[in-house]
Amino acid sequence: MTTTAIQSRLHNAITVFGRFLRQAGYSLGTGEIMNAIEASSKIGLSNREDFRQALKTCFITDHKLIPLFDQLFDIYWRNPDRIENVSDILRKLNESRLGKAELGSMKDQVKELYKKRVEGYKEREKEEDEREEEKPFDVFLYSPEEVLRKKRFDAYTPEELEEAKIFINQWNWEFSLRKLRRLKPGSSPYRLNIRNTIRKNIFPTQDFIELQWKERKTKPRPIVILTDISGSMDHYTRILLHFIFTIHSVNRHVEAFTFGTRLSRITHYLRRKDANDALDLVNQSVKDWSGGTKIGKTLETFNQIWARRVLTGGAVVLIISDGLDTGNIELLTKESSRLHRSCHRLIWLNPNLGFKDYEPITKGVQSILPNVDDFLPIYNLDSLIELGSVLGKLDKRQSFRAMA
Repeated sequence: MTTTAIQSRLHNAITVFGRFLRQAGYSLGTGEIMNAIEASSKIGLSNREDFRQALKTCFITDHKLIPLFDQLFDIYWRNPDRIENVSDILRKLNESRLGKAELGSMKDQVKELYKKRVEGYKEREKEEDEREEEKPFDVFLYSPEEVLRKKRFDAYTPEELEEAKIFINQWNWEFSLRKLRRLKPGSSPYRLNIRNTIRKNIFPTQDFIELQWKERKTKPRPIVILTDISGSMDHYTRILLHFIFTIHSVNRHVEAFTFGTRLSRITHYLRRKDANDALDLVNQSVKDWSGGTKIGKTLETFNQIWARRVLTGGAVVLIISDGLDTGNIELLTKESSRLHRSCHRLIWLNPNLGFKDYEPITKGVQSILPNVDDFLPIYNLDSLIELGSVLGKLDKRQSFRAMA
């Protein structure tokens, strides 16, 4: 289920809940319901108590109604289908136009009915937990996106893979800007703009001088991505290539390569408008899919042929690989060190970091790790979001090392 569909379902549920409170005697209008919908969009839906307090703030105008609200909230947001009888009682209550005394008496009866139902629901929940049945309605309402974000790429079903692609397309990917030596007119007092200052203060009747300034121009920092397409990376390759296509559409200063036993540049294929067309062209042109991995030889080719062309302007290099190298380890050590000296920052993304018991004990990992600035996982959507956060703070020289 997409994020838009979840939000639409939540808004409908809040609207029905507002009507239900109105049947119970609450003084609610369309404005209060719209405020509640807006409040729900401002908070994280993973916390049920925050959601409760947001609705309570929008709906309650009399503190005496708080206990009744809590009971209505617990009943309704567990499963609205189970409170049809209570809803009938409340609807008859409003239609009969009872006096205040009779209305209070009826509400007391409703409260007793709610208490009984709450106790019954708690017993049912315990039984459901023991039988490992489906979770209550409120969990279903909040959890689908969270489950998708935390699930490993290699455990996705085809339907979940498509949902993950939609999530990647809709996420707001941001990249840090590199300050250039060239200047432009600006408001920050970096350097005095003498020419514009004279133009702005040419009239002798002015009582004071208005200073004009120049500031440094900015430009997105180039990103170079080398993606492992060997057999051990099969479960991650398709969605990671889709991720590369997406960030290339946002930042045109992205160069992309694939490697297994040889190095292949795929940047020109990413310029297609449709992601599937681009990935089909990559699949047809690259010849070393699902084979072995010779990272050292790949880096040697990159350093000799491509480094001077693409590692300009303080480029950042991302290496996506599990580090299972079948080539020359000494060559890998030498070329990774050379690459590290040639770029602004070298980031290694390893899907095996998603396993709790993972330890970097292979020779390939041990040889390249000393030359890496950041060692990060890349095995689910949350790890991609974390990578996006790192790419947005590239000029802050702090090192990220993750081992889980």
